[in-house]
Amino acid sequence: MPRAARSRVTAMTGDAFEETLAGFRRWAGTAERKLSGDPEEDAAELYTVFSLMPDYLGIDAPSELTAGSLNALLLDVYPRKVTVLDRKDSAYTIPALRDLISYLADTGAITAATARAMDRELDEIEPEFADAVMDPASWGPATAMMHAMHRDGVNIGDQASVDTWIAQQNAGVLDARAADPLSWDGVDLKDAFGIPDVVAPVRLPDDETLTALAVAVPLLAGLRGLARYVRETPVRAADVDPLLLGLAVEAELVERDGDTLVPGEDVEWLDDLTGGAAALDAWDYAFALVLDTTLKAAGQAEPQAGEDLDLAGHGIALVTELFLGGRAGVPVPQLSESLKSAAIAEVPPDAAERQWEEWAGAHGDPADLLLGQLAKLSAITVADEVARLEPLALHAVAAKLRACDVRVPDLPPPGAMTPDDVVLLSMFGTEEDFAEDFASWVAENTPEEAARELLAFAAGEGAAIRMAAVRVVSRLDDAAESALREALDRRELRCYAKMALIERLADPDPEQSVPAELKRTTEDLAWFITDSFASLTRIIDRNSRIPFDIAQLSDAGWDVSSEALFDAMARLDHPDAEAVLTMLGKHCEDKKTAKAARKAAFKAASRWASRRSKNLPTGENQHSTRIIPSHRARAVPVKPTNGFHTAEKGRDTFVRRVSP
Repeated sequence: MPRAARSRVTAMTGDAFEETLAGFRRWAGTAERKLSGDPEEDAAELYTVFSLMPDYLGIDAPSELTAGSLNALLLDVYPRKVTVLDRKDSAYTIPALRDLISYLADTGAITAATARAMDRELDEIEPEFADAVMDPASWGPATAMMHAMHRDGVNIGDQASVDTWIAQQNAGVLDARAADPLSWDGVDLKDAFGIPDVVAPVRLPDDETLTALAVAVPLLAGLRGLARYVRETPVRAADVDPLLLGLAVEAELVERDGDTLVPGEDVEWLDDLTGGAAALDAWDYAFALVLDTTLKAAGQAEPQAGEDLDLAGHGIALVTELFLGGRAGVPVPQLSESLKSAAIAEVPPDAAERQWEEWAGAHGDPADLLLGQLAKLSAITVADEVARLEPLALHAVAAKLRACDVRVPDLPPPGAMTPDDVVLLSMFGTEEDFAEDFASWVAENTPEEAARELLAFAAGEGAAIRMAAVRVVSRLDDAAESALREALDRRELRCYAKMALIERLADPDPEQSVPAELKRTTEDLAWFITDSFASLTRIIDRNSRIPFDIAQLSDAGWDVSSEALFDAMARLDHPDAEAVLTMLGKHCEDKKTAKAARKAAFKAASRWASRRSKNLPTGENQHSTRIIPSHRARAVPVKPTNGFHTAEKGRDTFVRRVSP
């Protein structure tokens, strides 16, 4: 589907889904039959699945559902776009759809035959649904990021904590001492190095290109030549490079017979590498051997030198750090120092430096040895003392990380990137990674189109992603100015657009006064606080305390009391305002602040209840807010006492209700 079509808000679609949900609520309240789910639980789930249907099923109303569409929705789209942190929270979706089918059949929107076919389809889907939703291989990038933050205990309501977490992922700094000294085949990179659930996306060539690269690798040619040579004549082991010999022995291409080399059991293994996957398989095997055996083979030549050093697992640590370094690479001195620190960590301080110098004097710097072998394998390049992984190694490490349940998104060519790809790369990639691709992506559109697409995407996201998207838009100079001013008319973006525009004004003239339309209001602050705390509502422990201090806002230039702020939050048309106020009322450390939050939460609950009783939409009038406000979804208010968890719409995360 064209990008413009994906991002378009269609009033007709909004009305159809909105009317269906309102009609379902009335029907559920009067239906004589026993429903499969609770009516309120059903409504919340239907809000979520309705948000997915236009973009991913291509339908403009629930009545257009047909047999076969539910399988794609529930086993492909839903697991990819909806984040469920607890398996039991997936139990509401199938019953809600069963009740929707009954409603559509009862009201004549679908035929009885269609209803029976869809019920049978749900019977087949139900045993697989929970497994599909909880399978990391099915998650989208933003869903994986939310799981990663949740796993790492990040306070998602605290922007500083989120920024710190993102910065740590960007830095890609590994603690080599934490590496488990297992083989490449046996090590779990995620556990060994504390890698998060999602890392920066990578762009890889196709298998045909990778195969061609593998066929031309110098190190494989050297191993193949040695294997052929020993079949023709005895070869003295002393005449062969120790590192090449170590690899050949490990691969069983050759065997030692005293001081002589003879053919090994797999001497013919590398004779023909032109056969498709065979070359890639051989390269992967050689890559593992290089990582596992290079330092061991070097040390065997003079085992007494640096005998107490721990040199196991450092090849694995090195390529993992290079992978996280992205296109920017990692300086060779940094790799060397990291390896040294880990190798001498368990050696007594008075002997550590001496042993390191002994080993390096006998064999060379360990990092240089590893990088040299990896370069012969076409796994890395070194330029200006900076090492970078090449496509074959990127492919191998990405595959290993994915096998360890780490999400490594595939990055399409710049011209095919979507706004969420761009923002994801800006958050997780290096500046070098991002700047080059962003320039190419903008060139495929126009700066104005790029800015509007990014802001349309940001409108349906949480605080961290919205701020990241606005920062990206701010790079577009005049186009950013125009798009950000347009965003002032969107309540989801207004506070973020004001921040960016004020910053743009201050760049050339810090003393310039802020125009009236950009002055920050209490409503702006209320929206930002609600956005920032929304994700926390679904994961906060019942005994946790939130050090929310209105004085900090005063220090930041906001002249507002907690009562005024919370009252503004209660009046927001933000679907998470009630839940955030309820959370602050329960968990805020300051008793006075907590009391003000509880009072405001009661007001918000009354306001939503009044609107629900009238079956009115949540906007200022019947046309200002839709069930689907954009091609990205947003949080859904249903019960004032319920918590929230995240769901994905389009490609990224929003919040939806679950049972407490």
